[in-house]
Amino acid sequence: MREAWHNNDEKIYLIPQNLSEREVENYKQIAKKGTFTCPYCEAKLIVKSGDVLGNYFSHLHGEGCEISKQSEARYKKYEKQKKNDTPRHPQILSLMNDELEVLSRVYPHLTSSYGYLNNEFSKYIPDISLKIKDQKYALTIITNISSSTDTATAKNINKQKQYYETLGYEPLFFIERSHLGVDIDGQSLVLWATENEALTTQKADIGWKRFLTSLAPKNEYHQILNLPNTDLNVKSIMYITPANEEIAIEAFHVLQHPNTTPVKANFLNSPYKLTISEAFKLADDKLLLADMQIESENQSKFAEKFRQTKRTFIEQQKELERIREEQETVAKLKEKERQKQAEEKRKGYQESLNNSSYKKADKVAKLELLKRTYNANN
Repeated sequence: MREAWHNNDEKIYLIPQNLSEREVENYKQIAKKGTFTCPYCEAKLIVKSGDVLGNYFSHLHGEGCEISKQSEARYKKYEKQKKNDTPRHPQILSLMNDELEVLSRVYPHLTSSYGYLNNEFSKYIPDISLKIKDQKYALTIITNISSSTDTATAKNINKQKQYYETLGYEPLFFIERSHLGVDIDGQSLVLWATENEALTTQKADIGWKRFLTSLAPKNEYHQILNLPNTDLNVKSIMYITPANEEIAIEAFHVLQHPNTTPVKANFLNSPYKLTISEAFKLADDKLLLADMQIESENQSKFAEKFRQTKRTFIEQQKELERIREEQETVAKLKEKERQKQAEEKRKGYQESLNNSSYKKADKVAKLELLKRTYNANN
C-alpha cells in the first residue's frame, strides 16, 4: 500500500517513489520504530522496496487488512487509468494536493485526499477527492492529449463525468496549459474533443449568462460580435500551468460554436491566472474558481466593447442603407433615361417612316396611275 498514518504528524502520508537507496533505508528504520501505522486497522507498518512495486508500506507480517487490500486495488486501477499521462502529471498533482492541504487549514470544513484513498470510488477514480461540508468535487488533471488519444480520452472523460455525478460529486477537469490553442481571430479557442468534454458550468459562468442576457438580445451578439447564435450557456474550461512553473489555474468563460470541426469556442473574458488558494476561494461553501472582482471588471470591459462595436455596426448599417438607397435612385434614373431614349427612338423611327422616300415615290406613282386612267376613260 502507498499510504500510511504518520503518528507524529497525525495525517495520511504517501511514500515517495523517487528515493535513493540511502533514503529507502532511512524510511525502513523510522518505520521499524513505529512511525507508520495502517490508517484502517491501526497495525504497525514497515517499508519495503522493489523493482516491480517500487516503495510501499506493508503490514508487519505481509498480510494486509481487508480495507488496505481494497485501497491497494483502487490504486492499481487508478494507475491503469492514468497510464497515458505524462511524467508531469504526478508532479502537478503533488503540487495541487499540497496547496489543498494548506487551504484545509484556512477552511476547517474543507478536506481533500488523493482519489484512490476514497472508498466511494471504484469504477473511475479522480486524482483528488475534495469535500466542503455537503459539497463534493472530483478533481482530474489531464496532461496528455494528442490526435491519436483524443477521441478515446474524450469518451472516457464523458463516462467519468456521469459516474462522479451519480455519486453526488461535481466533476472538475484541469487541462495542462500546453494544450491551450487560441484561434487566429484572437477571440476563440480551438478545442480537442477532450477539452470540449472537460467544459463545466461554474458560479462565474452563471454570472456571465445573467450579465449577457441583461445586456442585449442573443441575436445581437451574433450580428455584432459574430458569437455563436445559440442560447447563452456560458461554460468554463480550466487550464493548469506545467509543473516546472509556479502552479496556477487559468479559466476561460466560453460560448461553444455548434457543429464546428475542430471545436471552436469564443471566450468572453480576458484570461488571468490564479493560484490554487485564489481559485479555490469559497462562496456559500462552493468553489469560486475565479476572482469575482476581476470577473466584474471584465464584464464592464465587455459591455463597453459591445456598445462601441454596436455603435460602429449601426453606423455601418446606416451607411450601407444610404448606399443602397443611392444605388436604387441611380437605377431608377437610369431606367427613366432608358425609357425616354426608347420613346424618342420610337418617335424618330415613326417620323422617319412617315417621311421616307419610298412612301413618297409610291404616292406619286399612284397619282400618276389615277391620272392616266382618268384621261383614258375621258
